Amino acid sequence: MKKTLFLLLCCTVFVIGCGKKQSENAQDENFSTTAKQEASADKPADAVVDHSVAIANIDNMTEETVQKDIDVDLKTFPPKEREVFVMGYKADKKADQQLYKEAIDDYTKILAIQENAWTYGRRGTAKKASGDFEGAMADFNKAVSFGNPVSWIYTERADLKARLGDKQGAIADYESSLKDEEAWKYEKIAELKRELGDNAGADAAIKKANDLSK
Repeated sequence: MKKTLFLLLCCTVFVIGCGKKQSENAQDENFSTTAKQEASADKPADAVVDHSVAIANIDNMTEETVQKDIDVDLKTFPPKEREVFVMGYKADKKADQQLYKEAIDDYTKILAIQENAWTYGRRGTAKKASGDFEGAMADFNKAVSFGNPVSWIYTERADLKARLGDKQGAIADYESSLKDEEAWKYEKIAELKRELGDNAGADAAIKKANDLSK
């Protein structure tokens, strides 16, 4: 009888203890959830403010402000080219601050005024960074179609092709960018060739990279 009473007492203490622990855990979870909700409620508000301020600061830049940051005399540009340059400068600023949607919108406005390889390339880069790979590829292809694009457009498209699994296409683009020889490009070529089983080609590319690094 005593043994039974003792067991019942132990069970009662255990249940009460568990209930208390669950209550404490629930309170902790409620507190944690509330804290997270408060933090998340505060963070988006701050982010929106910063986001809006950053956009406004860039949009409010004047031609004179842009002129102070560059070495080219904008006054030597025809009016249309000057407008495009200033718009492009602002779009680049937004892209640099990861304001990709706003940058893409600005590049699109520029292309409505004057189509050019550079702007297609920059819009493609912003689209790639924002995850729009299909749109980025279309822009890179359009940029290349203008003929003799700057080498960074090829390297941007090469990087995208590699991400999408087109290793041969990526190698071809890196090789097209080699009018500006840089060691890292050969290293990329070597990496891709190694993955394709072309060890001899990879070794040759690494040797070239090492020669340029000396």
